[in-house]
Amino acid sequence: MPLVSAAALTDYIARIFEGTGSPTEEAARIAEHLVGANLRGHDSHGVIRTPGYVTLAAAGTLKPGAASSIVRESASTALLDGGWNYGQIAAYHATNLAIAKARETGIGWVSACNSGHIGRVGAYGEQIVAAGMIAFGGVNSPGTRLTAAHGGAHRRLGTSPIMIAMPGPTPGEPFVLDMATSVIAEGKVRVAVNRGTQLKPQLIIDGDGHPTTEPHDFYGTGANPKQGALLPVGGDTGGHKGFGLNVAMEALSGILSGAGTSVEGQRGSNGVFMMALDPTRFVEADVFVSMITALVGFVKEPPYAPGTSEILVAGEPERRTMADRLTQGIPLDDETWKQIADAAASVGVAPLEA
Repeated sequence: MPLVSAAALTDYIARIFEGTGSPTEEAARIAEHLVGANLRGHDSHGVIRTPGYVTLAAAGTLKPGAASSIVRESASTALLDGGWNYGQIAAYHATNLAIAKARETGIGWVSACNSGHIGRVGAYGEQIVAAGMIAFGGVNSPGTRLTAAHGGAHRRLGTSPIMIAMPGPTPGEPFVLDMATSVIAEGKVRVAVNRGTQLKPQLIIDGDGHPTTEPHDFYGTGANPKQGALLPVGGDTGGHKGFGLNVAMEALSGILSGAGTSVEGQRGSNGVFMMALDPTRFVEADVFVSMITALVGFVKEPPYAPGTSEILVAGEPERRTMADRLTQGIPLDDETWKQIADAAASVGVAPLEA
C-alpha cells in the first residue's frame, strides 16, 4: 500500500488535471480539494475520484476551464450555471458568491447546476466559516439512484449529503457536520472494493433486498448480478429519519437548482446549494464564540458510556486524522494507486513514485 506525502500527491493530481485541459489555478484547486479529503480521512471523496473525473473530461461530458455564469440573481440569492466544469470549481464560485451576498444582506443562498461531482461538501462549509460565517448546504445527483427508501428494497434516492458548519472555539476548530443521509457514502463502498475488505453489517442490501456485507453486492459484481442499495441513516429502526432528510436534501439541492432529482428518466449534474449566514446580524461575534465554546465543552464532559474515553464533536476526528497524515503521509491502496497512474498516463503525465 503506497504512502504518499500530501505535497507530492497534490502536485501529481494537479498535473493530471492540467493534462485534461484545466488552467493551472483550477487544477491546483481540484487537487487541493481531493487531497484535502484524504487528509481528513474521507478517502471516498479523495483522489480515488481522479480516474472517474478524467474519464468524464475525455468523453467531453465535463469541460475543463469552462466559466460559471449567473442565471438569475437577487440581493441575497443566485442561481449559478457551472458550465460543466469540474464540480469543485463551480461549487467554489457558488460558495464565494453566497459569502459575498451574506456580507451585504446578512444571508446568501446560491444554488448551482451543470457541473461535475463537487466532492467533499464540508470543504465549502470550511470556506464559509473562514469568512466568519455559518454554513448550510447540500448536494444531490439527478438520476443517480443509490439509496433505498426506508422499508424499500431497491435504489430510489442519491446519498443527498447535508452540511452544517460554524465557527468553533478557535479559528482552527470549526464545527463541521458533513454527512450523507444514507448510512454510508457510495465512495466508501468503492474504497472497500478496491481494498478487498468487507463492510460492516446494516449498511447495504443486495439486489434482492437482503442485508449483506459484501461490497460487490452493491454494484452487482458479486454472486448476485442485481445492483444493491445503500440504507438510509438510522438503519432498520431509525431509517425513517434518514429517509426524511434524504428526500428534503434531494428537493433543496435538485429542484431549486433546476438540476433535477433522482426520479426515473432524469439525468444531470450535481444540484448544489450553499447558504452563508452572518451571525453578527444576530449576536456579537465574541458572544457566539464564547457560547459555542461553552456548549462544546459541556457536551464533551464525562461521565462516558462504557468503553468510551472521550467525546468528539463534528470536525475533530478529521483534524486529528489530518495531523497524522500530514506527518506520516496519505495511505492509498494498490488498486486506487494503479487507477490514478493509468489516468495520469492517459493525459501524458508520468507516474509518481510513492
